Amino acid sequence: MRRVFWVGVGVAITVVVVVKGRQVIARYAPASLVDQATDQVNSIGEKATSFVSVFREEFRTARDAREAELLASLLAEGQPDPDDVRAARAARRERAGEPGVDDDEDLLGYSFY
Repeated sequence: MRRVFWVGVGVAITVVVVVKGRQVIARYAPASLVDQATDQVNSIGEKATSFVSVFREEFRTARDAREAELLASLLAEGQPDPDDVRAARAARRERAGEPGVDDDEDLLGYSFY
């Protein structure tokens, strides 16, 4: 509870500093200087956004490739893909009228079947 209180205090102080800082800048800084600073901040924001989107895409691609590599190294020769096994099991259960997913598989994130 203390942490939440101090986080709230920090947020409140930050908001006050930002609002008061903008008022001081608006009062004492020339309009052209403020416009230049705003343009620079916007350009930095756009660069950061593009960097993050490129990073996320490259990370996702590398993660998927590594996952496929690990899955291939863990499966025995001729062993079917786990997604295919799960789909076949779900189809069998649906035909038999059983529930679709094991409770332990939901909890653990894996299965021994």
